[in-house]
Amino acid sequence: MSSTDPPLRVTRRRLLAGAGALVAAGALDSHAAAADAGRAAPPPAVSPGRQPPGLPARQHAWEATLASDRHGNPVAPRFDRLLFFDVRGRATAAHARLLEAGLRTLERAFPWGPEGLLFTAGWGNAYFSRVLGVASPIQRAHGLSQFELPSIDDYHLCLHLACDDEQRLAAVEAALVDGVPLPGADGWLALSDALVWRETRTGFVGAGLPAAHQRVGGIPPHGPVARSAPMFMGFQSSLRRNQASEDSITIRSGPFAQGTTMAVSYIRLRLDGWYERLDERGRVARMYSPQTTPADLARITTDAPSQPGQIEEAGSRYGVIGHAQSTARARRHGRPLILRRDFDTVDGGHAGVHFVSLQRTLDDFVTTRNAMNAVAEQQQHARIADTFNNGINDFISVLRRANYILPSRAARSFPLLLAG
Repeated sequence: MSSTDPPLRVTRRRLLAGAGALVAAGALDSHAAAADAGRAAPPPAVSPGRQPPGLPARQHAWEATLASDRHGNPVAPRFDRLLFFDVRGRATAAHARLLEAGLRTLERAFPWGPEGLLFTAGWGNAYFSRVLGVASPIQRAHGLSQFELPSIDDYHLCLHLACDDEQRLAAVEAALVDGVPLPGADGWLALSDALVWRETRTGFVGAGLPAAHQRVGGIPPHGPVARSAPMFMGFQSSLRRNQASEDSITIRSGPFAQGTTMAVSYIRLRLDGWYERLDERGRVARMYSPQTTPADLARITTDAPSQPGQIEEAGSRYGVIGHAQSTARARRHGRPLILRRDFDTVDGGHAGVHFVSLQRTLDDFVTTRNAMNAVAEQQQHARIADTFNNGINDFISVLRRANYILPSRAARSFPLLLAG
């Protein structure tokens, strides 16, 4: 939704509809709403309640709860939701207690893991600068190539929810946003006295789900997405050695120790050319490298066959470079800098990706994204341009982007509030 679109009212029925429909953005313009929120009554006094023992100190510590495939690659939760909020009124300790009470209620209601519920709370630049009046610990997002002009979100809070049960995510959202009773929950959940809901983004990842959702804009009508495909573009995203580890992306010291940073991008897919202009060999070349064959791909176990050392040959001999090939140059000691928790979406009736990236510093995300642009190769090879024969760049458009910081679990509710 653009800033010029009329406001939408989201009913509870639409909230419960799941990932098949867009759950609309922005009930009110955020700046006007902030003025209204400044006159809001203070939140009720609630107790945070007990927290189940044994939860990891890191909010982003998900991997130990995930199943593994036969090669040891983690299997991502099948469904995700991103809920965006602004702070209602002047932030106080009561705001923090109310949010913490809701999050602890979820922790008591569901085991930590995809069979129950996983979630993180991330805070954006506007929370620090506008709500607390302090310097933001993270930089504001911006466009990272000449061919993308994303709108930059300024939401205060992003809750990322994930599990294997889509209806559970819908019910959790309805409880947090609308105060709808949540079966099995034994405490406070409604956040509306402390937070103003702005937008929800939905999605999925895993074999069978993209094929079941492919009758949307951006995908040819003949149903080219295979039932075995875990994502709309047909390839697996979460190979173990193609991801940074949770330990490597964790902040080591300071007020956000045991936390990390998060970049969230809303990407629209244009897959008519992907499936109608390219054969399987062409898709493999652009996703991985032109030196990689479909037979090579069948032997992948834990890392993408990207061959970054052969990128010069890719440009000069084949006139094509691969997405994995260019981004693999942004590694530290042979390992990627970012941990991707991206998922497909059909929000708005169009195929897309909500690209969620975790990294120790946002500079690591920028470095990785810059490597994907392959600027040097564009200058050296006439057949390669910013969106032509250059990985997957011709098939994606970045609509929105924002940066967040994920504190430790202990500091996740209104971090640095006392500093404000």
